[in-house]
Amino acid sequence: MIAPAFETEINKCAKCGKCRSICPVFIETGNESMVARGRISLAESLRSGEIFHTELLRDYLLSCKKCLRCSSICPSGVDYDFIIQTMLDDMTKHIGIWFIPRIIFRLFLTRRWLFNILLKAAASFQRLVPLKRQGTMRHLPFMLMGGRWIPPLAKRTVLNKYRNPGKIPHPRMRVGFYVGCLINYVYTDIADAVIEVLNHLEVEVIVPPKQLCCGIPARSLGDVKTAQKLAEVNLQVFEEANVDFIINACATCGRTLKRDYPRILGNRALKFSGKLYDISEFIEKYFAHETKALKILNTKITYHDPCHLYWGQNISKQPRDILRRSARLQEMETPERCCGGGGVFNLLHYDLSMKIGEYKARAIEKSGAEVVATGCPGCRLQIEDLLAARGSEVKCTHTIQVLRDALLTTP
Repeated sequence: MIAPAFETEINKCAKCGKCRSICPVFIETGNESMVARGRISLAESLRSGEIFHTELLRDYLLSCKKCLRCSSICPSGVDYDFIIQTMLDDMTKHIGIWFIPRIIFRLFLTRRWLFNILLKAAASFQRLVPLKRQGTMRHLPFMLMGGRWIPPLAKRTVLNKYRNPGKIPHPRMRVGFYVGCLINYVYTDIADAVIEVLNHLEVEVIVPPKQLCCGIPARSLGDVKTAQKLAEVNLQVFEEANVDFIINACATCGRTLKRDYPRILGNRALKFSGKLYDISEFIEKYFAHETKALKILNTKITYHDPCHLYWGQNISKQPRDILRRSARLQEMETPERCCGGGGVFNLLHYDLSMKIGEYKARAIEKSGAEVVATGCPGCRLQIEDLLAARGSEVKCTHTIQVLRDALLTTP
């Protein structure tokens, strides 16, 4: 565990406590062990032998949302994400991974056909279980947790629907579309919008059918073996696709592919990660001038910044520029504040996740918007759950869907 890079990062921490002022988990709990400074102190204690690898320590590590806000405010430039990921990887070596996640990750997540069967079976089972609010499917990879609103599993996955995408005569460029799990299985409407917009701009879109999960669920629990296997497959699949660029519409997947793959696979992943663009980033870089003469939708829209887009990829202006050209944008208070989602965090700390998200739900309603747009299906999942809990009529959508609607209504 005590690699030089790890030592360097934990030694950077001056214990100033600035991370306490912006950590969404600490703000709600006041628990020093649930903030960057506290977890770095735990790392130091683990290094010195004062504490050992235990389930309690794992719980403190997994209580981190990985929103990346602490690194953005740290005056010492501590790469906190690297520290906590190293600790989680090391935890796995000492006390392993929980049984059910290990089975899901290693048996199902690496085999698309088997994963499809698992999801369909789980979705059918969930219809028999009474819920507090409507919904039939649980967030990936755990699907047996109740008490929340979750949209149903799509009848047809993106990878199946676009197995043979239509050809574009004389395309201006050829891109690969990395879909991600939530878009593939739940929010297929996001994929429809991505492909419709790009085809409208004379871009040919290839959706490699053999692509797999980006690996972030496994990575979050320290399952390096599965994360590496998934990364290897995705790298090979998109290399064989021979595309100019690779597009994604999920903030978390995008950050994982851009940042984690070079860490997992080394320099051979740099060419792959160098081709990656978030859909809003891609549109603004190559087609901003062609999407200016739009008929603005008569819809008041506010925008939520996904943590992994805003803090993780420094993308915030691009989606706003798209929304301003497409609809009536009304900013909410602190739009970059975390919605409380966070994948594995949401599964393990659901009540805390909802408590963190209360501020976001109030800010959305206070903005007076009819629709809230975002750039991450995970955030959409969380926001829809938050709004459903409040009985709100505000709808949640993806930025690219707003652009698609504006393009379709423009003569």
